[in-house]
Amino acid sequence: MNSKPILLTGGGTMGPVTPLLAVADALRREDYTVSLAWVGTPKGPERSVVERRGIPFFALSAPKFDRSRFWTWPWIPFAFLLSFYRSAKLLRKLKPSVVVSAGAYVSVPLAIVARLSGIPVWIHQLDVVPGLANRIMAFFATKISITWNESAAVFPKKKSTVVGAMVRPAILHGHADLAKGRFRLRSGFKTLLVVGGGTGAAQINNACVVLKDELMAACNVIHVTGYGKLPPELATPVDGYVAVEFLDEAMANALAAADLIVSRAGMGSIAELAALKKASILVPIANSHQEANAQAVVSRGGAVVIDPFTPQLLLQRIRTLMNDDAERARLGASIASIFPLDADAHIARELCAMRGTSDATL
Repeated sequence: MNSKPILLTGGGTMGPVTPLLAVADALRREDYTVSLAWVGTPKGPERSVVERRGIPFFALSAPKFDRSRFWTWPWIPFAFLLSFYRSAKLLRKLKPSVVVSAGAYVSVPLAIVARLSGIPVWIHQLDVVPGLANRIMAFFATKISITWNESAAVFPKKKSTVVGAMVRPAILHGHADLAKGRFRLRSGFKTLLVVGGGTGAAQINNACVVLKDELMAACNVIHVTGYGKLPPELATPVDGYVAVEFLDEAMANALAAADLIVSRAGMGSIAELAALKKASILVPIANSHQEANAQAVVSRGGAVVIDPFTPQLLLQRIRTLMNDDAERARLGASIASIFPLDADAHIARELCAMRGTSDATL
């Protein structure tokens, strides 16, 4: 038994967290003796989700390069130096065999210090367009796995492999019947699931406030608003419309019950839609990597995209798709064929083989 943990790192949003949870599950299937640890952000939504899976969690503060907050830029080098020092302390404490990230600013100093100390680093590229964190970490990575063929040209060929996407097994085993009482679903209505991601989407939440009555006339609504983002107008559950800030285990049941899903275009969400063959309306974050993700799905016939976004256009698309069973079935079949969905098993096998190769000096 190798007691050195495989260290998973990511957070701030659930985007880089969800795929790593799938890898964690696959690692435990591959080797039940595997030891895991997680480094995430101090205030992100990931801590409770990670700890509920029995993975020790450690918080690390690291700077994020925010183009819109240019007045913070002079302080970034000093913040990085502090995060490097804290990363070194964590690595000395945990002594990991491998460090694994799916792209998150909290992972950058950890990955750099790890590789300079002889610890192998694995990064996974989720989105079509690589973010700054993965572009930086790619220089230090031992191995890079990639979701989309379109992304491969960005990374060094010798250490990169296109593996497709991954989903947590628990997501695949939801029960629609269990969602009926929990979410006050009315008989005779189809069900819409609205998800803005772990940190929420004010744009979608505000649209649902405006459209609530019209949505309820067309369908049941399960609305996941994000932590701290529940509008007061939606806070009281009623038959046909239940809004909650976050779902973990119950998300599988909500997904199983949904006939149509409105979602951001993060890769964790897209992979779940593909695995469950769900029709969806994607609302990518404007001027972000999600726009390229959404376009890649649409170009393959796998979803409807609203960009630019208006509440009335959202309502129109929901009504149209709820009344077209054949089109929803076509969308579900198309998104399911976009890429392989066993990347977690592929990565887990190679990570287990990689353990023990570390020549760490920390």
